[in-house]
Amino acid sequence: MANVAIRFGIIGCAEIARKVSRAITLAPNAKLAAVGSQSHEMATQFVAENNFPSDAKIYGSYEAVLDDPNVDAVYVPLPTSLHVRWAVLAAQKKKHLLLEKPVALNAVEFDAIVEACESNGVQFMDGTMWMHNVVVVVVVVVVVVVAAAVVVVVVGEL
Repeated sequence: MANVAIRFGIIGCAEIARKVSRAITLAPNAKLAAVGSQSHEMATQFVAENNFPSDAKIYGSYEAVLDDPNVDAVYVPLPTSLHVRWAVLAAQKKKHLLLEKPVALNAVEFDAIVEACESNGVQFMDGTMWMHNVVVVVVVVVVVVVAAAVVVVVVGEL
């Protein structure tokens, strides 16, 4: 595969998008191409507060991000109740998807998202990357070791 950066668009300026956008800008094979919010002012503020690349486009709507031909994939940190609508639309516009968790409210919505991705030839990934983190292995080991003990509180941060 060629060393081509995936151009990401973000629809929505949720707090979690700050962390994910930072990861996108640090990844050598990804580029932050566009951000859209419910208003141009909100998107502009989000871009300024998060030190996005100067060439990242700023849009006052989610649709504009999906219509941008320079966006290959879309990160969706919107409330779960909005996922099916925007994920299906993104897939129909041939945008690959990174959906924040939980992906859908129920199995019917999840099936609609998967069907839209399959029928439009786009990839889909959910935001449960913590499951693949080495910290999870450590937690499992600790739980096994202290299985006989009573755990009162577990506090962690990834």
